[in-house]
Amino acid sequence: MRRQLNMILTLAGKDWRLFLADKRAALLGFAVPIVLASAFGIIFDKPEGGDNGVRLPLLVVVEDGGPFTAGAASELVASRRLDAQIVTRGEATQRLANRRPGVVVVFPVGFEALATWKPGGAGPRPTVRVLYDPLCRSEAQWAEGIVSEVVMKKLANEKLSPLLADRTWTMPFAVESVEAAEGRAGFNSYSHSFSGMTLQYLLFWGMESGLSLLRDRQRSVWLRMRSAPVPFWCVLIGKSLSTASIAFLQVLATFTFGYFVFGVCIGGSWIGFLLLALGVSVLAAATGLLVAAIGGTEARARSLSILAILGVSMLGGLWLPSFVLPGWARDLSVTLPTTWAMRGFDGVTWQGRNFWDSLVSISVVAGFAALILSLAVARLVFSEARRRRGYA
Repeated sequence: MRRQLNMILTLAGKDWRLFLADKRAALLGFAVPIVLASAFGIIFDKPEGGDNGVRLPLLVVVEDGGPFTAGAASELVASRRLDAQIVTRGEATQRLANRRPGVVVVFPVGFEALATWKPGGAGPRPTVRVLYDPLCRSEAQWAEGIVSEVVMKKLANEKLSPLLADRTWTMPFAVESVEAAEGRAGFNSYSHSFSGMTLQYLLFWGMESGLSLLRDRQRSVWLRMRSAPVPFWCVLIGKSLSTASIAFLQVLATFTFGYFVFGVCIGGSWIGFLLLALGVSVLAAATGLLVAAIGGTEARARSLSILAILGVSMLGGLWLPSFVLPGWARDLSVTLPTTWAMRGFDGVTWQGRNFWDSLVSISVVAGFAALILSLAVARLVFSEARRRRGYA
């Protein structure tokens, strides 16, 4: 048993030496996930304090010169939820074509008739037109809601002011938004981005490891290795050990950088974090073996692997929160290891969950890693047996 263990460590050490032989490539292996995570965190970061809410860019076109219409347009421009400005129809059309911005609100001729509106009155209703670029459908819905609120509040002021002492109508209720994070570390966009980009890069690292094994199997180096008295399972374990250990070091390096530069903290269980890091590292190694097992040629394996990794990254919420996905995609995402890994890292970082709360995510990630590893090893053993018999 000691002899086999020495073989495994020797094979893993060989891969480590190959990894460190190109020092610039090795440095990039640690720098790329850090750069990606930092970029995503900076883009989605919302510092505390002040008015940091997202403001919707909007153009307003006033084609009706009445005072009610002009007042509604002015209130839209003054809204703290909008970055709006009043322009002409021609300028709005030109800027909308270039999506700068992608939504235009038009108060057409005849809108002033709303000032004389009475409940139950007959006749056509004045119309507000919301023009939008096909890529800005959600922004158009957002604009529609704000326009409806502004116009209704102004109409209520106009109609109810004679009945009110202060002549100013306000909403009869207030809305208070409170983060449900008592006892937790508090959301940090950098925590989410560092978790997501680290997970995605580990999958790509596993892919590169698998492609390296695939190249070895297609060259004479594999024949020399297999002619030596080394069991095939030792070769696979050695490859998996080197891939997983490098991946684990990448996780630690990325989160260490995030801690010192962006304040990414492990607000929950440290044991849960380390077990998750170990689980996703083994998952990366299993991914590499699977690429080598079913890849075929290197070019075909690389193309299919990139497509698969980008797909599970998007559906797993590694780029953006999963709630922006359609319902069928959210249902599908629970069958992916990236979803559970992301939930686990979110739990032990900004959500501050303890070990028992994160155990489900740890178990699911470990189960996926074991399943993928088993399938890859079975496929590799089968193909190697066929090769020895001269069938491949």
